[in-house]
Amino acid sequence: MAERLVLHIGVQKSGTTYLQQMMQDRTEELAAIGALYPVPPRRRAGATRVNYHETATYALLGDEYSWVTEERAAKERTWWENLHKQVRSWEGTAIVSAEALSVVRTEAARKTIDALGASDTRVFITARGLGKLLPSVWQQHIRNGKSSSFHSYLRQLARQRESGWDPLEEDHNTHLWRAFALGRLARRWASIVGPDKVTLISNPGSPADRLWHRFLEAIELGDASGVPAPDDTTTVHSGVTAPEAEVLRTLNSNLSGAEWPADDARRLRTRIIEGFAQRSQRGPRLGIPARFRESVDSWSRTDIEDLRESGVRVVGDLDELLYSAGAEPPEPTVSDVAEAAGSAAATAAAWSPSLKSSLSKAV
Repeated sequence: MAERLVLHIGVQKSGTTYLQQMMQDRTEELAAIGALYPVPPRRRAGATRVNYHETATYALLGDEYSWVTEERAAKERTWWENLHKQVRSWEGTAIVSAEALSVVRTEAARKTIDALGASDTRVFITARGLGKLLPSVWQQHIRNGKSSSFHSYLRQLARQRESGWDPLEEDHNTHLWRAFALGRLARRWASIVGPDKVTLISNPGSPADRLWHRFLEAIELGDASGVPAPDDTTTVHSGVTAPEAEVLRTLNSNLSGAEWPADDARRLRTRIIEGFAQRSQRGPRLGIPARFRESVDSWSRTDIEDLRESGVRVVGDLDELLYSAGAEPPEPTVSDVAEAAGSAAATAAAWSPSLKSSLSKAV
């Protein structure tokens, strides 16, 4: 049984993939100082998938996650059993990192801790401010094929928030606020392990290696000088800009209307996003629209004050999480959107001439 469990629960879009990539690439160095970061025993050399731990919890928690089917949970059973065995048989510190755990309800959180069975469980939350998180999450929905507007998305979140905390804590589908209301998140897990065993780590943004060093400081592995620092090969998620997101959103809607096969649409989006990344002038990043800035500011201040009062440990500066309307980017211009659309069309045409007839039906 692991003497100590470092349970990193997200939140999503707070640098979790970056940290997981770092640990996945340094399993041997971590093991040398007594820390286990479990990976599948037959993981393909050079594999870039990093959310192994999250998918393992699908088997444990099943439809606690609104997006996990019974079939998907069954598919991950072997990997969960393997991860469970690795943690149970390790004698030092075991590290499990699964950002989806930030959305689960109290009993599912308790079930996870009990199942992993460490003598001493410490919970770690990485966090960014709402002004960065909300655009990033909506953008990910668009990258995954959704077509609702950012305004619609924010209106839905506002309605959920106005319903009160009891429904948010219990409703299976209102999982985003269970994660992003940081004070409530910290208190939920503290109610199980105690506030002295919950740590929040603020993500200071660039450079990315500052988050890595803060994370190592927070989880207290002892002398970690032998664990390599980040270098240029460490991958970090790159987003799309505001005009690029609008082009993708419209494309998703049109592809859906044209009844494109989901796999074909996904491959086309992937190519277009790769093409966007090659542009030198990409337009402004996605920001909070003006009509929602007052609400986001209020939500942010309420949540951070709740976090301050929760009694959990903080590594970093909570002021880094405050929303700043003054830092918002300009709205994209018609020209910005047109340039992004032209890039998307050129990428699609270069990808496969056979797409031309299909694209003409979708745009």
